[in-house]
Amino acid sequence: MKKVFKFSAIFIVGIVLLVYIAGFYYFGRYFLPNSKVNDKDVSFTKISDLYNTYNSTYDNFELEIVGRGVKDKVKAASFDYKNILEPNQVVNQNPFYWVFYLFNQKEYNLESRVTYDKEKFEDIVNNLNLVKEKTVEPENAKVVFNGKKFEIEKEVLGNKLKKDLLIEKILDYISEDKDTLKLEDEGIYYNPTVYSDDAGLKSKLDQMNKLNSFEITYKFEDRTEVIKDEELLNMYRENEDGLLVPDTEKVTAYVRNLEKKYDTFHGTRNFYATGIGPIVVKGGIYGWWTDTKATVEQLTKALENTETVTLEPVYKLTAQSRSANDLGNSYIEVDLGRQHLWMYKEGALVLETDFVSGNPNKGNGTPTGTDKIWSREKGRYLTGEDYKSFVDYWLAINWSNIGLHDASWRSQFGGSLYLSNGSHGCINIKPDVMKDIYDNSFVGMGVVVYDSSVPS
Repeated sequence: MKKVFKFSAIFIVGIVLLVYIAGFYYFGRYFLPNSKVNDKDVSFTKISDLYNTYNSTYDNFELEIVGRGVKDKVKAASFDYKNILEPNQVVNQNPFYWVFYLFNQKEYNLESRVTYDKEKFEDIVNNLNLVKEKTVEPENAKVVFNGKKFEIEKEVLGNKLKKDLLIEKILDYISEDKDTLKLEDEGIYYNPTVYSDDAGLKSKLDQMNKLNSFEITYKFEDRTEVIKDEELLNMYRENEDGLLVPDTEKVTAYVRNLEKKYDTFHGTRNFYATGIGPIVVKGGIYGWWTDTKATVEQLTKALENTETVTLEPVYKLTAQSRSANDLGNSYIEVDLGRQHLWMYKEGALVLETDFVSGNPNKGNGTPTGTDKIWSREKGRYLTGEDYKSFVDYWLAINWSNIGLHDASWRSQFGGSLYLSNGSHGCINIKPDVMKDIYDNSFVGMGVVVYDSSVPS
């Protein structure tokens, strides 16, 4: 039994010795397993073929590039990519200890240089499908109006590339022997900054649908302006807390547009002149004049309250009617060309008369425009640099001391008297007629002054 045991032991030792010797000779010529040179696996390759093995690493290397809905492949050899060891370098691998190094990682760092044809590489990159395809810009998710309510429109990922980063990553992956480049993982796409699941966007959606539940109407007698839906929402801005609040600039812009559309003060109006027909009259103090600041505050408050409401702008000056014809049916018509006046009340002609207006040849011509009676007085003196006249009735019609009054010192009216013996600018009227005009007038009554002898 002892002999058998002894023989078995010698046999096993012999086998081990033979294996060791075989390994010694083998790994004297070949690299041990888990051997790397500059991170390139050279396991079981001939040590003497190190340069050939290493320098041919990229002969068949292929990198797959995975993008959004598109794939491409880049062969290292197609642009002459090489990683070449500098000459006269050796790897010292001791075969005596091959058993002990069998399962250990062996790292060898040798000097090498990477070379490739830059022109070929740029041409290959530019001809990749993912580079040539039509660029779709990324778009943030946003709140949109679908005709009934607001909803979140999903973001657009697009396919816009960070090309410099793409080039950098292609070269990095090849140098690191990685065979698949996923553009999404490496952040090579430009991406939206706001996605449909964004909490702030969802909060904004809730706020906008709440704001969409009311409307604001401005009433102008025979016309209205309704602020609702997207136009209403556009008057809000998002503050630092993510809340929608009235935007003062946009509210002011809206009020300014109302003024342009509906204010008539100092404006140009179409007028139907007695005996003539349609004419254009410019300027004057009659009309509607919006108080911008007060109306902006009014609208801002309504936007804050988020309740359906009908409003009228706040005015600095008002007229007789808020309809398109803001003169109404009661007004005085004064034609300097014909030196004649007509007075209408409730649409009916109550009187007409000749008058004498300012002398234009002395620089005292009566100004034209749509004015209004803003002051009614009895028994007052009219004074100037070279005159002081008492009148029984005075109707001021503009802010330049021009008005209608009786002129007891005159015996003739109308015709062309004003060109030689005109007033200082006021409209002189027969005393008995002036009394009737005064009695039928009221503060705010429109006075349309035009000159039919001058083309409008």
